[in-house]
Amino acid sequence: MDVTYYQRALKSRLLVLAGAAAIALGLCLVPRPALASELIGDGVEPIVSYSRQADAGMPSPLSWYGDDLSLYTTHSFPELYFDGNNIGIEMTASCPSSGTFTVSLYRVVNGRGSLIGSASFKRNGFTKATWEGVGSGTYRFVCKKPVDGKLVTSSDVAMYSW
Repeated sequence: MDVTYYQRALKSRLLVLAGAAAIALGLCLVPRPALASELIGDGVEPIVSYSRQADAGMPSPLSWYGDDLSLYTTHSFPELYFDGNNIGIEMTASCPSSGTFTVSLYRVVNGRGSLIGSASFKRNGFTKATWEGVGSGTYRFVCKKPVDGKLVTSSDVAMYSW
């Protein structure tokens, strides 16, 4: 074997490595859309309403899902796809004790949830929270309250986008 064989083999390997490095660099530099929660460091503040009269100017939802709530400490609703730019949840809750519980909205990408924001819901009565400008995608709502032996229920949970 002569020197030119080794030079060609080395040149071939260097070309393969250079190509792999270029592809890896390209994948790292591909832009991805920014979410409102990423642009606003602490998440997106929800708009919260405790009255159904606030629905007067509400447009028709693009995506709508209904569910029930039985909350002792933590309740995660299923991951759902919303096709609108804004996401909302509303319900009329019932509980033997007064107070509040927290509803958090998570955007789910590749099985991982990123917190968009949280809202305080009444344990008794109607509450609605909306997050505007979060974009379409897969989301999950999670409800939490302290361990106090009290059950918060709702049979009219509505999750939607517009």
